[in-house]
Amino acid sequence: MRSSDLVRAARLDGTLYEEVRANTSATSSALGVVALVALAHGAGGIVRALAFGRDPPTEGFLIGAQGEVVFWVGSSFAIYLVGRYLLGSTATYGQVLRPMGFATVPGLLILVAALASLAGAQVLVFAVLVPWRLATSFVAVERALGVGRAKSAVALLLGVACGLVFVGLGTASLLNVLA
Repeated sequence: MRSSDLVRAARLDGTLYEEVRANTSATSSALGVVALVALAHGAGGIVRALAFGRDPPTEGFLIGAQGEVVFWVGSSFAIYLVGRYLLGSTATYGQVLRPMGFATVPGLLILVAALASLAGAQVLVFAVLVPWRLATSFVAVERALGVGRAKSAVALLLGVACGLVFVGLGTASLLNVLA
């Protein structure tokens, strides 16, 4: 994973998403991007836990980090299934997983959002983060599935919904284990 690839992903460079779709050796790089975002999410969980005293810091870290990984794997799988079996794509799971991993790049701002929450300004960060992440994810899905914009949007929306359900289930399971 090169830093220039992270910049290209953040800039919605469709050719990057096509390259990682086709490159089976880019799975580890996609995982590396997700791991960085998961660490940022986990660090944000620590900041929020310490600042607001709701959860122990380790719990905040684990919830944030596992949520990012579970969302990546779960939403990618749902997008693959929808694309392949409902929308006529020929993409494999790996061809969806890799671009979706790179699409998480804007998630690095989650730590900034956690820090901004200390000043009550996290809404401003999320106003940038959420649309940006949806945009990178849309480009990733469009390039991964190759089924057109409307069908890609449907696959992305269903994938995000499923990913959020998986995160909820994963968080509940994690909390049960930690209790």
